[in-house]
Amino acid sequence: MEKYIEQLLELMKEAPEKRPAVRTLEIPEEMEALRGVMELEASFGNEDTMESIFGIPKIYFPDEKHLSDQQLKRLKDGITELWHSFNYEADFRKGEFNDREQYTKLVESWSETVPFLKGTNGVWHLELFDYEKYWDEEEMRYMSEEEYAKKYY
Repeated sequence: MEKYIEQLLELMKEAPEKRPAVRTLEIPEEMEALRGVMELEASFGNEDTMESIFGIPKIYFPDEKHLSDQQLKRLKDGITELWHSFNYEADFRKGEFNDREQYTKLVESWSETVPFLKGTNGVWHLELFDYEKYWDEEEMRYMSEEEYAKKYY
């Protein structure tokens, strides 16, 4: 399994090298103040699955139950680095999921459709929350685990 993990990590390291080059806009001097907005709009490509964008099929990722803690951490870190290189960010609420659950959530999102960010402006955040957990009907908001425990236990 260790050799397989190494090969998968290598695939993730190579994926950003295959990313299309960032386009630069040639704009007149009088429009220079709008450069940021124009580049942001130009950076949004078509939507596609992460699997297609990265060129790594979801099926390549082993189920967390087949991984040691160290292997899981290495793969989770590799996924996070890959996402950062393509301007994607995984958002987890503090303490909501352990490393194994976070890895599973990251891999599950591999088949989600996301915008293909071609430029360097902006970051696309994916909220990987359990929306049913810690919802408070009275306050109509999500609570932290500590707040929820204090109020209901």
